[in-house]
Amino acid sequence: MRSAQKFLSPALKLVGIIVLGLLAADAQDAPKPEIHGIDVANMDRSVKPGDNFHLYCNGDWIKRTEIPPDRSRLSVFATLADVSDTRTAALVEEAAKNGGPAGSSARKIAVLYSSYMDEGVIEAKGLAPLHPHLKAIAAIRNKKELAAVLGETLRADVDALNNTNFHTPHLFGLWVAPGFNDSDHYAAYLLQGGLQLPDREYYLSNSEQMRDIRTKYQAHVSAMLKLAGFTDTDARAERIVALEHAIAEKHLTLAENDDIHQANNTWKRADFVAKAPGLDWAEYFRGAGLSKQASFIVWQPTAFAGESALVASTPLDTWKDWLAYHMIEEYGDVLPKALADERFAFFGNVLQGSPEQRPRWQRGVVIVNRYLGDDVGKIYA
Repeated sequence: MRSAQKFLSPALKLVGIIVLGLLAADAQDAPKPEIHGIDVANMDRSVKPGDNFHLYCNGDWIKRTEIPPDRSRLSVFATLADVSDTRTAALVEEAAKNGGPAGSSARKIAVLYSSYMDEGVIEAKGLAPLHPHLKAIAAIRNKKELAAVLGETLRADVDALNNTNFHTPHLFGLWVAPGFNDSDHYAAYLLQGGLQLPDREYYLSNSEQMRDIRTKYQAHVSAMLKLAGFTDTDARAERIVALEHAIAEKHLTLAENDDIHQANNTWKRADFVAKAPGLDWAEYFRGAGLSKQASFIVWQPTAFAGESALVASTPLDTWKDWLAYHMIEEYGDVLPKALADERFAFFGNVLQGSPEQRPRWQRGVVIVNRYLGDDVGKIYA
């Protein structure tokens, strides 16, 4: 095809060059779209960043975003979790339909999910699944037997560095990770525990909010014990909360926990007896299945000394009530509706501010991930 430009007069060519030049100049002067990783539509430019940087960055998003009634918060991570849960639920439901060979991941997932979704059977069984455990706690006769039962509750449920999770409702928490002093080998870390509320400040702070939470917490403890068939629940709840308050007084603060230079404390088995007397450590480690473990890294030595002393000084019956309540609370979300609802009323509503529970299928996915996370992960991958 012939070019139209060769038929233009020199004058018209000059005009064209001038026009193109002006257009190019205008294009250079025009404002360019902002290209970066910040969503400026979420910002509230009416707020001075020096006054409230959080609202300056997120104010408009906060104004237009409504938190669903079954949530206490909303974020990008929550959205990603929802996508993951939806995919996981499809995998779990598929496993529940098709089952699989006995002992397979699919079969275990199917049985657990189906059991959780069968509310009729859960109501019919009542507290029967917990009765053997509660009877074992009631049968404790002395502090030596108490130490063994406390050891049986030890779980790998803390993670001091990856997730900065320092909380466990059990007396102590276990974490297995590369050693501070020998990263080529794994070490057993022990962390403070024993509290149901999220942190020591919930027990020790004198703020009006925390005092209100403690009052409601004690009422909740009493309610859970009553639903589980215990008598004299108000007095038991008072003693349990008092024991947790005493434990909180021994705990390090969150800021102190973050100081890993203070956490590198290797204790041999004999060190526990010398540095933290009061708990029968031989029985504790036997109950935990760690009798052959030669050493541990103790994250908070003063807390271990303090909690061990409380085992010796606190009446046996108080510890038995504490163990029973913690056992009921740990499995409250898979027990009959009255217990599950009471548990949500405090931990979901009072503590987290969620007006409603999430749909049961979503809670079922959480349960399956909690107990069979590795099996779900294999299928997901």
